[in-house]
Amino acid sequence: MALYSRLLLQSAVGLLVVLISLFAPDFTYNSRYYLLALVILLVGMPHGAIDHIISEKMDQWQGDLRKKVWFYSWYLGLVGMYSLMWVWYPLFSFAFFMVITWYHFGQADAERFELSGWKKHLIHFSRGFTVVGLIAYGDLAYSSAVIESITGFSLLDFTIQRINPEWITWGIAAFYPIVFLGIASFHSFGWKHVMVFFLDAVSVSVLFMFADPVWAFSIYFGLWHSFNHVRVMLSYLSDETTRLNFGWFYRESFIYSLLSYLGILLVYNMTNAFGQEKYLVSLLFAAISVLTLPHMYVVQKLYTTYRK
Repeated sequence: MALYSRLLLQSAVGLLVVLISLFAPDFTYNSRYYLLALVILLVGMPHGAIDHIISEKMDQWQGDLRKKVWFYSWYLGLVGMYSLMWVWYPLFSFAFFMVITWYHFGQADAERFELSGWKKHLIHFSRGFTVVGLIAYGDLAYSSAVIESITGFSLLDFTIQRINPEWITWGIAAFYPIVFLGIASFHSFGWKHVMVFFLDAVSVSVLFMFADPVWAFSIYFGLWHSFNHVRVMLSYLSDETTRLNFGWFYRESFIYSLLSYLGILLVYNMTNAFGQEKYLVSLLFAAISVLTLPHMYVVQKLYTTYRK
Protein backbone atom coordinates (compact mmCIF):
# COMPACT_ATOMS: atom_id res chain seq x y z
CA MET A 1 0.00 0.00 0.00
CA ALA A 2 1.39 3.40 -1.00
CA LEU A 3 2.38 5.83 1.73
CA TYR A 4 -0.41 8.33 1.03
CA SER A 5 -3.07 5.62 0.93
CA ARG A 6 -1.80 4.17 4.21
CA LEU A 7 -1.81 7.56 5.93
CA LEU A 8 -5.32 8.30 4.68
CA LEU A 9 -6.53 4.92 5.95
CA GLN A 10 -4.89 5.42 9.35
CA SER A 11 -6.38 8.89 9.65
CA ALA A 12 -9.82 7.62 8.67
CA VAL A 13 -9.65 4.84 11.28
CA GLY A 14 -8.53 7.34 13.92
CA LEU A 15 -11.41 9.69 13.18
CA LEU A 16 -13.85 6.76 13.09
CA VAL A 17 -12.70 5.74 16.57
CA VAL A 18 -13.37 9.30 17.77
CA LEU A 19 -16.93 9.10 16.42
CA ILE A 20 -17.48 5.72 18.06
CA SER A 21 -16.19 7.09 21.38
CA LEU A 22 -18.50 10.10 21.16
CA PHE A 23 -21.66 8.28 20.09
CA ALA A 24 -21.15 4.86 21.70
CA PRO A 25 -19.26 5.58 24.93
CA ASP A 26 -20.55 2.45 26.70
CA PHE A 27 -19.22 0.26 23.90
CA THR A 28 -15.76 1.84 23.92
CA TYR A 29 -15.59 1.69 27.71
CA ASN A 30 -16.61 -1.96 27.92
CA SER A 31 -14.33 -3.05 25.06
CA ARG A 32 -11.27 -0.90 25.84
CA TYR A 33 -9.13 -3.57 27.52
CA TYR A 34 -10.06 -6.24 25.01
CA LEU A 35 -8.81 -3.95 22.24
CA LEU A 36 -5.63 -3.13 24.15
CA ALA A 37 -4.94 -6.83 24.74
CA LEU A 38 -5.56 -7.59 21.05
CA VAL A 39 -3.17 -4.86 19.89
CA ILE A 40 -0.45 -5.94 22.32
CA LEU A 41 -0.95 -9.57 21.27
CA LEU A 42 -1.04 -9.05 17.51
CA VAL A 43 1.55 -6.36 16.90
CA GLY A 44 2.69 -4.60 20.08
CA MET A 45 4.92 -7.28 21.59
CA PRO A 46 5.81 -9.04 18.28
CA HIS A 47 7.18 -5.84 16.73
CA GLY A 48 10.08 -5.92 19.20
CA ALA A 49 10.54 -9.68 19.09
CA ILE A 50 12.82 -9.76 16.05
CA ASP A 51 15.46 -7.44 17.47
CA HIS A 52 17.92 -10.35 17.50
CA ILE A 53 17.44 -10.85 13.75
CA ILE A 54 17.90 -7.13 13.07
CA SER A 55 21.05 -7.06 15.20
CA GLU A 56 22.38 -10.21 13.59
CA LYS A 57 22.21 -8.61 10.15
CA MET A 58 23.55 -5.21 11.25
CA ASP A 59 26.48 -6.54 13.30
CA GLN A 60 27.03 -9.63 11.16
CA TRP A 61 27.23 -12.12 14.01
CA GLN A 62 25.93 -15.12 12.06
CA GLY A 63 27.82 -18.10 13.42
CA ASP A 64 29.84 -15.97 15.86
CA LEU A 65 28.99 -17.31 19.32
CA ARG A 66 30.75 -14.51 21.19
CA LYS A 67 28.77 -11.77 19.42
CA LYS A 68 25.56 -13.72 19.96
CA VAL A 69 26.24 -14.10 23.68
CA TRP A 70 27.15 -10.41 23.91
CA PHE A 71 23.89 -9.35 22.26
CA TYR A 72 21.69 -11.40 24.59
CA SER A 73 23.76 -10.38 27.62
CA TRP A 74 23.39 -6.62 27.17
CA TYR A 75 19.80 -6.92 25.91
CA LEU A 76 18.58 -8.99 28.86
CA GLY A 77 20.83 -6.99 31.20
CA LEU A 78 19.02 -3.77 30.29
CA VAL A 79 15.65 -5.48 30.77
CA GLY A 80 16.69 -6.73 34.20
CA MET A 81 18.23 -3.42 35.28
CA TYR A 82 15.22 -1.37 34.22
CA SER A 83 12.85 -3.85 35.90
CA LEU A 84 14.69 -3.32 39.19
CA MET A 85 14.51 0.45 38.69
CA TRP A 86 10.72 0.14 38.49
CA VAL A 87 10.75 -1.64 41.85
CA TRP A 88 13.13 0.79 43.56
CA TYR A 89 12.34 4.11 41.86
CA PRO A 90 8.92 3.87 40.15
CA LEU A 91 8.39 7.60 39.60
CA PHE A 92 11.82 8.08 38.03
CA SER A 93 11.29 4.95 35.93
CA PHE A 94 7.97 6.27 34.66
CA ALA A 95 9.46 9.65 33.76
CA PHE A 96 12.34 7.90 31.97
CA PHE A 97 9.85 5.73 30.07
CA MET A 98 8.00 8.81 28.86
CA VAL A 99 11.26 10.33 27.62
CA ILE A 100 12.38 7.23 25.70
CA THR A 101 8.87 6.76 24.30
CA TRP A 102 8.90 10.39 23.20
CA TYR A 103 12.14 9.73 21.33
CA HIS A 104 11.10 6.33 19.95
CA PHE A 105 7.66 7.35 18.65
CA GLY A 106 9.02 10.59 17.20
CA GLN A 107 11.90 8.79 15.49
CA ALA A 108 9.70 6.12 13.91
CA ASP A 109 7.23 8.71 12.55
CA ALA A 110 9.93 11.13 11.37
CA GLU A 111 11.51 8.48 9.14
CA ARG A 112 8.66 8.88 6.66
CA PHE A 113 9.92 12.32 5.68
CA GLU A 114 12.71 12.89 3.20
CA LEU A 115 14.28 15.47 5.48
CA SER A 116 17.68 15.98 7.05
CA GLY A 117 19.37 18.26 9.56
CA TRP A 118 17.36 20.54 11.82
CA LYS A 119 14.12 19.95 9.94
CA LYS A 120 14.18 16.23 10.60
CA HIS A 121 15.23 16.71 14.23
CA LEU A 122 12.39 19.19 14.76
CA ILE A 123 9.82 16.83 13.19
CA HIS A 124 11.20 14.03 15.37
CA PHE A 125 11.00 16.13 18.55
CA SER A 126 7.58 17.66 17.92
CA ARG A 127 5.84 14.46 16.80
CA GLY A 128 7.07 12.54 19.84
CA PHE A 129 6.19 15.45 22.14
CA THR A 130 2.61 15.67 20.91
CA VAL A 131 1.96 11.92 21.01
CA VAL A 132 3.50 11.32 24.44
CA GLY A 133 2.09 14.55 25.83
CA LEU A 134 -1.42 13.57 24.78
CA ILE A 135 -1.02 10.07 26.23
CA ALA A 136 -0.58 11.89 29.55
CA TYR A 137 -2.95 14.85 29.05
CA GLY A 138 -5.51 13.66 26.49
CA ASP A 139 -7.57 12.29 29.39
CA LEU A 140 -5.74 13.59 32.44
CA ALA A 141 -8.05 12.07 35.04
CA TYR A 142 -7.59 8.56 33.63
CA SER A 143 -3.84 8.79 32.96
CA SER A 144 -3.21 10.34 36.37
CA ALA A 145 -5.05 7.47 38.08
CA VAL A 146 -2.96 4.93 36.17
CA ILE A 147 0.30 6.72 36.97
CA GLU A 148 -0.61 7.14 40.62
CA SER A 149 -1.48 3.45 41.00
CA ILE A 150 2.12 2.46 40.40
CA THR A 151 4.17 5.55 41.33
CA GLY A 152 2.11 7.25 44.04
CA PHE A 153 2.36 10.53 42.08
CA SER A 154 -0.82 12.40 41.06
CA LEU A 155 -0.24 14.18 37.77
CA LEU A 156 -3.73 15.66 38.03
CA ASP A 157 -3.10 17.32 41.41
CA PHE A 158 0.34 18.48 40.32
CA THR A 159 -1.08 20.10 37.18
CA ILE A 160 -4.22 21.80 38.49
CA GLN A 161 -2.25 23.48 41.26
CA ARG A 162 -0.15 25.25 38.64
CA ILE A 163 -2.04 25.70 35.38
CA ASN A 164 -5.34 24.99 33.65
CA PRO A 165 -5.02 21.42 32.24
CA GLU A 166 -7.07 22.34 29.16
CA TRP A 167 -4.44 24.89 28.13
CA ILE A 168 -1.78 22.21 28.32
CA THR A 169 -3.87 19.71 26.35
CA TRP A 170 -4.67 22.12 23.52
CA GLY A 171 -1.09 23.39 23.43
CA ILE A 172 0.31 19.87 23.15
CA ALA A 173 -2.28 18.88 20.53
CA ALA A 174 -1.51 21.90 18.35
CA PHE A 175 2.27 21.69 18.68
CA TYR A 176 3.10 19.07 16.06
CA PRO A 177 0.57 20.22 13.40
CA ILE A 178 1.90 23.79 13.69
CA VAL A 179 5.53 22.66 13.55
CA PHE A 180 4.79 20.52 10.49
CA LEU A 181 3.17 23.45 8.65
CA GLY A 182 6.14 25.63 9.58
CA ILE A 183 8.62 23.12 8.18
CA ALA A 184 6.47 22.58 5.09
CA SER A 185 6.72 26.30 4.37
CA PHE A 186 10.53 25.97 4.30
CA HIS A 187 10.57 22.77 2.26
CA SER A 188 9.48 21.96 -1.26
CA PHE A 189 6.68 19.57 -0.34
CA GLY A 190 3.95 19.23 -2.93
CA TRP A 191 0.44 20.30 -1.95
CA LYS A 192 -0.75 16.68 -1.83
CA HIS A 193 2.09 15.76 0.51
CA VAL A 194 1.29 18.67 2.81
CA MET A 195 -2.44 17.93 2.90
CA VAL A 196 -2.06 14.21 3.61
CA PHE A 197 0.59 14.64 6.29
CA PHE A 198 -1.29 17.51 7.90
CA LEU A 199 -4.41 15.33 8.05
CA ASP A 200 -2.27 12.66 9.71
CA ALA A 201 -0.99 15.23 12.24
CA VAL A 202 -4.45 16.53 13.10
CA SER A 203 -6.09 13.10 13.26
CA VAL A 204 -3.56 11.87 15.84
CA SER A 205 -4.22 14.90 18.05
CA VAL A 206 -7.99 14.58 17.66
CA LEU A 207 -7.78 10.85 18.42
CA PHE A 208 -6.06 11.37 21.77
CA MET A 209 -8.18 14.36 22.74
CA PHE A 210 -11.66 13.02 22.03
CA ALA A 211 -11.51 9.22 21.93
CA ASP A 212 -11.49 6.86 24.90
CA PRO A 213 -7.88 7.01 26.20
CA VAL A 214 -7.28 3.25 26.00
CA TRP A 215 -8.76 3.09 22.51
CA ALA A 216 -6.65 6.07 21.45
CA PHE A 217 -3.42 4.53 22.68
CA SER A 218 -4.29 1.12 21.23
CA ILE A 219 -5.08 2.51 17.77
CA TYR A 220 -2.00 4.72 17.67
CA PHE A 221 0.35 2.07 19.09
CA GLY A 222 -0.96 -0.65 16.82
CA LEU A 223 -1.95 1.08 13.58
CA TRP A 224 0.52 3.97 13.45
CA HIS A 225 3.62 2.98 15.39
CA SER A 226 3.96 -0.81 15.45
CA PHE A 227 2.54 -1.54 11.98
CA ASN A 228 4.70 1.08 10.28
CA HIS A 229 7.72 -0.01 12.29
CA VAL A 230 7.31 -3.65 11.24
CA ARG A 231 7.15 -2.59 7.60
CA VAL A 232 10.49 -0.80 7.95
CA MET A 233 12.10 -3.83 9.59
CA LEU A 234 10.78 -6.18 6.91
CA SER A 235 12.07 -3.86 4.21
CA TYR A 236 15.52 -3.75 5.86
CA LEU A 237 15.71 -7.54 6.19
CA SER A 238 14.53 -8.19 2.64
CA ASP A 239 16.85 -8.35 -0.33
CA GLU A 240 16.61 -8.44 -4.10
CA THR A 241 15.67 -12.11 -4.16
CA THR A 242 13.53 -12.41 -1.01
CA ARG A 243 10.75 -10.02 -0.01
CA LEU A 244 9.73 -10.79 3.56
CA ASN A 245 6.10 -10.40 4.61
CA PHE A 246 4.00 -10.39 7.78
CA GLY A 247 3.64 -14.17 7.68
CA TRP A 248 7.42 -14.48 8.04
CA PHE A 249 7.37 -11.83 10.76
CA TYR A 250 4.84 -13.70 12.91
CA ARG A 251 6.65 -17.01 12.51
CA GLU A 252 9.98 -15.52 13.56
CA SER A 253 8.58 -13.44 16.44
CA PHE A 254 6.29 -16.11 17.93
CA ILE A 255 8.62 -17.66 20.53
CA TYR A 256 9.96 -14.37 21.90
CA SER A 257 6.47 -12.84 21.94
CA LEU A 258 5.18 -15.85 23.85
CA LEU A 259 7.96 -15.47 26.42
CA SER A 260 6.99 -11.81 26.86
CA TYR A 261 3.33 -12.72 27.39
CA LEU A 262 4.26 -15.34 29.97
CA GLY A 263 6.46 -12.82 31.77
CA ILE A 264 3.61 -10.31 31.97
CA LEU A 265 1.22 -12.98 33.27
CA LEU A 266 3.77 -13.91 35.92
CA VAL A 267 4.06 -10.29 37.07
CA TYR A 268 0.28 -9.94 37.19
CA ASN A 269 -0.05 -13.05 39.34
CA MET A 270 2.79 -12.03 41.64
CA THR A 271 1.23 -8.61 42.26
CA ASN A 272 -2.38 -9.83 42.51
CA ALA A 273 -3.30 -7.26 39.87
CA PHE A 274 -6.18 -9.14 38.24
CA GLY A 275 -9.46 -7.28 38.63
CA GLN A 276 -7.72 -3.94 39.31
CA GLU A 277 -7.99 -2.28 35.91
CA LYS A 278 -5.81 0.77 36.43
CA TYR A 279 -3.13 -1.26 38.18
CA LEU A 280 -3.22 -3.77 35.33
CA VAL A 281 -2.68 -1.01 32.77
CA SER A 282 0.17 0.54 34.77
CA LEU A 283 1.91 -2.82 35.05
CA LEU A 284 1.45 -3.38 31.34
CA PHE A 285 3.09 -0.03 30.61
CA ALA A 286 5.95 -0.95 32.94
CA ALA A 287 6.40 -4.25 31.10
CA ILE A 288 6.38 -2.47 27.73
CA SER A 289 8.93 0.03 29.03
CA VAL A 290 11.52 -2.55 30.08
CA LEU A 291 11.32 -4.10 26.62
CA THR A 292 11.36 -0.72 24.88
CA LEU A 293 14.74 0.33 26.31
CA PRO A 294 16.94 -2.29 24.55
CA HIS A 295 14.58 -2.31 21.55
CA MET A 296 15.11 1.43 21.12
CA TYR A 297 18.88 0.95 20.98
CA VAL A 298 18.52 -1.67 18.23
CA VAL A 299 16.12 0.60 16.35
CA GLN A 300 18.52 3.54 16.59
CA LYS A 301 21.20 1.45 14.89
CA LEU A 302 18.65 0.15 12.38
CA TYR A 303 17.60 3.59 11.18
CA THR A 304 21.21 4.75 11.01
CA THR A 305 22.15 1.70 8.96
CA TYR A 306 18.98 1.86 6.82
CA ARG A 307 19.57 5.49 5.90
CA LYS A 308 23.09 4.66 4.77
